[in-house]
Amino acid sequence: MFTLNLAHVNKETWNQFYFYAKQGSRNEILSIVPKGFTAPIYLRRSTSDIDNFIQIYLKKEYDFLKQTPNTILDLGGYVGLASTFLAQKYPNAKIVLVEPDPDNYIIAKLNSRQFRNIECINFGVWSKTCDLTISAKVGGDWGTMVREVSENEKVSPKIKAMTVMDIMNFVEMENIDFLKIDIEGSEKEIFSDLKSKEWIRRSKVISCELHDRFVPGCSEAFHNAIKDEGFAHGKHGEFDFYSKI
Repeated sequence: MFTLNLAHVNKETWNQFYFYAKQGSRNEILSIVPKGFTAPIYLRRSTSDIDNFIQIYLKKEYDFLKQTPNTILDLGGYVGLASTFLAQKYPNAKIVLVEPDPDNYIIAKLNSRQFRNIECINFGVWSKTCDLTISAKVGGDWGTMVREVSENEKVSPKIKAMTVMDIMNFVEMENIDFLKIDIEGSEKEIFSDLKSKEWIRRSKVISCELHDRFVPGCSEAFHNAIKDEGFAHGKHGEFDFYSKI
C-alpha cells in the first residue's frame, strides 16, 4: 500500500502522490498520515477521495469554529474526512457521522476506527422515515444523490432514512454545537419540512453546502428555514456558515 506521511513531504512528492491517487482502480487503497496523526487516513484510488482530502485537510474548510464543540453532527459524512479532522482537533467532542452510500460508509468506518469519539451510522437523512436509493453520482463518489422509493419498488441499494430529530434521538444528542450538512440536494427536503425548526433551534453553528445546481430551490429552503432564528452569517475563505448570535 502506498502511504504518504504529510509531516515529511515536499511539493514534488505530493504532486506524484496526487497523480497516482487519481489513476488506477478504485478497489486499490492509498493511505495518508496527516500531521499529528498516529494512524493513517485511507483513500480509494481513481475517486474524488483525494480531492475531498485536499479540501478538508489542506484547505481546512472546517477550521472555523470559535468555540470548542461538545457535539457534532456530520450529515453526509462521505468517507469520514471531515469527522476525522474534527475528531483530531476536538478529541472530547461527541461526533456522529451519517452517510447513506454503503461504499462510502465502509471507508468512513475504516477511517473513523482510530477515534473513540466518532459514531458512524449508515442512514440517509430525509423529511420523514422512509427508504431511499442512489439516483446519481455527480462529479464522483462525493456527489451521491438519493431519492425516495415507494414501498414495493425494487431497488439496490435500499437505504433507510430518518429525520434529523430521529437521528438526534437515536444517538442521544439533545443539542448540536456544530451541524455540518453536505447531502447533495437533499437539504431542500429537510429544510422544507416545517418540523425542521425543532432541530434548527437546537443547533449553534450550521454549515450547509447548497446544491441548487442539482436541485433548484435548495438555497431558498435553507434561508427560509433559518430566517428569524438568530443566526449570523460567517465566512471562512469561500466557505459559508451560520452561528447563533
